[in-house]
Amino acid sequence: MIRVFIVAGIRLYREGLADVLARGEGLFVVGAHAGGAGTLAHLAISRPDVALLDIATPESYAMAREVHQSNPEISVVALGIRASEPELLTCAEAGITGYLTEDASFDELISVIESAARGELICSPRLARELVRRLAALAAERPPDSPQARFTPRERQILGLLDQDLSNKEIAIHLGVEVATIKNHVHNLLEKLGVHRRREATLALTRARGAVASLPA
Repeated sequence: MIRVFIVAGIRLYREGLADVLARGEGLFVVGAHAGGAGTLAHLAISRPDVALLDIATPESYAMAREVHQSNPEISVVALGIRASEPELLTCAEAGITGYLTEDASFDELISVIESAARGELICSPRLARELVRRLAALAAERPPDSPQARFTPRERQILGLLDQDLSNKEIAIHLGVEVATIKNHVHNLLEKLGVHRRREATLALTRARGAVASLPA
């Protein structure tokens, strides 16, 4: 049985939805709430697999974020969204894993609930396309990472010592660790940089720094 909790500000809506879902096979409505204060407490007590959230409920996105942070095992499905890019992105950022537009059918609702209970992200092909398009646009606008952002603090420290042309033994003495430990770090660094030799690693890092420095402010 899939345990379902309903959050909707309109009483007739949530009671009607609970009544309809109760007739479906494999579904068990464990509770309903109008939203706002007390919702998280009711969710914690009811322990649903899926929370249906009417997006018209006041502070619905903030509520979804709180559910995602405090009870990540609960999948949140948004009801009544518009197929706009800003709203889709807001849903994704809030941790909402299922989406249904205002004209969705009961069969679509059941399908989304079942998928959400399995931990799947499900929405219509059109909504998925809009979401991917928006995320791709944001990624294109994002500034490139710092050349050293991919490395751990220890790896960055070792890179600096490699840049001074120190041997593995000298680096090990400098850091107070075993030579074998340094060898492992150097091996990981070479793999991350896609090179095979120590000297190539420092050259690759120098080129990366130069490329970032040449970007317009």
